[in-house]
Amino acid sequence: MNAEADESSLKERFEELIYGSESFFGELIKNSFDMIVLLDSDGLQHYVSESCEKILGYKPDELIGIDVIEEMIHPEDKQKTFEGLKGIIEKTKFGGTQYRHKHKNGSWVYLETFGTNQLDNPLIKAVVLNVRDVTARKQSEEALLESEARLNQLIATKDKFFSIIGHDLRNPFAGIIGLSELLIKEVESENYDDVADYAHLIHDSSIKAMDLLTNLLLWSRTQTGRYDYQPDHFNITEIIKEEIELLRDSANLKSVAIDCVTKENISLFADKSMIKLVIRNLISNAVKFSYSGSSVIITVEPSEDKIMVNITDSGMGIDPKQLEVLFQLDKRYSTAGTNNEMGSGLGLLLCKEFIDLHNGEIWAESEPGKGSTFSFSIPIFDTFA
Repeated sequence: MNAEADESSLKERFEELIYGSESFFGELIKNSFDMIVLLDSDGLQHYVSESCEKILGYKPDELIGIDVIEEMIHPEDKQKTFEGLKGIIEKTKFGGTQYRHKHKNGSWVYLETFGTNQLDNPLIKAVVLNVRDVTARKQSEEALLESEARLNQLIATKDKFFSIIGHDLRNPFAGIIGLSELLIKEVESENYDDVADYAHLIHDSSIKAMDLLTNLLLWSRTQTGRYDYQPDHFNITEIIKEEIELLRDSANLKSVAIDCVTKENISLFADKSMIKLVIRNLISNAVKFSYSGSSVIITVEPSEDKIMVNITDSGMGIDPKQLEVLFQLDKRYSTAGTNNEMGSGLGLLLCKEFIDLHNGEIWAESEPGKGSTFSFSIPIFDTFA
């Protein structure tokens, strides 16, 4: 009996506290993390609790008598906010709509609203809304989505990595092993007529394998954020000419001429190693897809805000459908050159990675049978991504 009496007494004191003190509810509403809003059927706010200042920066009287959807809601969220309020008024739902509300400092705050239609209630005569700040939750959700996207990208990178190792990198080494075996047999039989040819083929295959391995390692480092950027001022014309000389022998073997048509002194602020690799890959591709007796032309076009480099060939060109996926990780483009030269498609992806890191752009224009132009541009400023 004593326990029941104590419980009854506690209940009476609690009810007395609630129903006997108007200031009790006032303090509850004032210190709530949520906002209480009363509005009419037209969406005009007639009461906003004091907690709005903590959430939105506005004092209550600054939000009274305004069409909140028209004046305060983010343009992209107005329609769904209107539909949500309409559902509460028509008593078809109780809310749950999330939308962006303007903060007094000019930023946007994510809110979530639940409510009931009390217009017919003679003591209230309003639509009652409970409005909660869900900005932190939305930021967490967005961060989670970004993490998921990054994870998917890393998975694609891993798949790509093993695909290249399993196929593209295996092929040149298989060729080297096969040629080495032939070379050994020729030497053992003291037949030296084809030894020099086999040695040259092994040498060429080894260089291709090394280039592919270098690209693969560089690309994997960019994917994991472990590439060290070293931007500096340098003459891009000199870099282009150096790369042309490195590729001159392979171009001569196909009777393809390489020419740089540009001014002698054009300065660029960028990572020299990255830009050299981009230029080397693009010129090498141009030679690969050029017909014997044709030319590859490199031009540099400086402007006030960027420097653009164009590598143009008059070779086999690229199909429009393939052109759309040239720089996409999940749709790697690779095809044989005019002399059946094989590639991995990794070079173009690495070019895009490096140009993106410079806040630049890279693109291609092509027509089957009429050649291609690969271009990239680097902004002119003394900062680096």
